[in-house]
Amino acid sequence: MHASGAKLISDTSIADIVFQFDDSTEADHVPPTTKPGAKLVNFGCKDISKSNVAAAFERAAGYSLAVDPTTFSGTMVEKSEKNACHDGRVLEGPIEPLADKTYQVLVDNEIPGGLIEDLRCCICGGAPAIVFRKRRPIGRRFLNENAEVLLDTPENCYTDDEIRVISRFADEIGLEWGGVDVLRDNASGRIYIVDANKTDMGPPVALKLGDKLKSTRRMAIAFVAAFAPIRK
Repeated sequence: MHASGAKLISDTSIADIVFQFDDSTEADHVPPTTKPGAKLVNFGCKDISKSNVAAAFERAAGYSLAVDPTTFSGTMVEKSEKNACHDGRVLEGPIEPLADKTYQVLVDNEIPGGLIEDLRCCICGGAPAIVFRKRRPIGRRFLNENAEVLLDTPENCYTDDEIRVISRFADEIGLEWGGVDVLRDNASGRIYIVDANKTDMGPPVALKLGDKLKSTRRMAIAFVAAFAPIRK
């Protein structure tokens, strides 16, 4: 917000942009009273459960991330439905599902050096703005502890069709500002969106300082272009 030139105020009735910043997995975001022309951000993003993310991704991409654990034969991932649990487990199906868990295909996103790579995509105005290549040891694939993070662009990480898939996904779940975790499968070359975060906190800790500043500036430019009212 500082980099974009925005002034933070608490009175939503006079704000130009009203931002819903809530990390609840499911919520009913009722818009407050606002002035005419005010921009509401993320009030339509009410469900970021893993099953809803998988369903939205399937509608956007045309192929499935979710699996039925009772019939799926092979390696799969079990995750909590809740946001930010980082409790994924790799299991062999078929199995009986546990309550409050969701089951997905295991995406092979391993890169040389015994690492896995997530293409963390920052969404602004419903479209990809920047990408963080987040890398960590394969044995710690579900943890938010990165060995290396590189700054990249959506155009360098995804095809035009994939960028449209990411934008359609954001539209499906009402995510106007946030982060999505995108994995690329080595065998098929396909991307899979496995997580969505509507309280994205910006540059990861492991990113170099210069790239933290650069990425913040890029996000600020994208924020102004997407949400700031046109002023004379």
